[in-house]
Amino acid sequence: MFDGGTIVIEGLPLTVSRDEAWMELHAALQGVGVKRAKLDARELELLLEGEETRLFRRLGHPTMAAYMVAELECSRHTANEKLRVAHELVDLPEIARRFRAALSWKKVRELTRVATAETEDEWLEAIRGVDGAQVQQMVKGFAEGTRRTDRRDPDLIEEVIGLRVPPVIEALWRQMRVAMDGEAGRGLSDGELAEQLCKRALLPATESGHSRPLFQIAVTTCRVCKCAEQVGPGVVNEINAAAFERALCDAVFVGDLDDEHPGRAQWSIPAPTRRAVAIRDRFCSRTRAARRSGSSRRITWCRARKAGRMRHRTSHCSATRTTRICTTG
Repeated sequence: MFDGGTIVIEGLPLTVSRDEAWMELHAALQGVGVKRAKLDARELELLLEGEETRLFRRLGHPTMAAYMVAELECSRHTANEKLRVAHELVDLPEIARRFRAALSWKKVRELTRVATAETEDEWLEAIRGVDGAQVQQMVKGFAEGTRRTDRRDPDLIEEVIGLRVPPVIEALWRQMRVAMDGEAGRGLSDGELAEQLCKRALLPATESGHSRPLFQIAVTTCRVCKCAEQVGPGVVNEINAAAFERALCDAVFVGDLDDEHPGRAQWSIPAPTRRAVAIRDRFCSRTRAARRSGSSRRITWCRARKAGRMRHRTSHCSATRTTRICTTG
């Protein structure tokens, strides 16, 4: 490879020397990327024009998105995203100009989620020298109109989990979702459904019927700003104050992990109280009364915690962050 010869690019033979082959190939690939970005920008302009002139009606389609799916071979998601970005760029002149000058589609798509006419210059400067995947991570947790220097909102961060299953499993999945919605007395969101499934799968129980906390996660808290982060296998996600307080309702505190001589772990709910509450509620996550009222399991365990008269004591250490092992209740 790269030993000299001829490279054919867009039907034109290009003869290069051994020392220049890799540079020419790199330049050619970059050129293709620039052309692709310009074509993407032009496509969005044409889509807006087609929507304004109701081009889709001429071909018997109810919406522009339906036209794109049928005539341009777009997926429904891609069609909706392109139309969304096209409309956003109307109010983002600088990003639109950079798009026409070869800013990649992926970066433009992510910037339009957070940038406004007042903040677009700041966001464009922030992504200088950053690839599309990094831009996607940068905008997570920011609402439209926020600045890059603002603090992230954990409630705005969402991750996508995809499943590929046989048709039989798809039917079971739908049946399971209907059953879970019926048990909760309302339609569960994707996040709530996934949380309940994880809790049930990871709930260990001993032969005596005594159950431990649902599942253990590491939570670190900053002594300065009091923000909390949840640490999982290969991921670190910031959580809000409500999620942290819920974790404290059903937790095992192991103290400071940097301590050379860690003490015994402390349970927020004593084992006898936990066992009694579980038997009283017949090992259900929520009682019938709680289901009717829409309250969560947190109420049950908070009462159990109060009944056990357990007080949470904050760990003290000289480190910036304090680590605890907690559970979500």
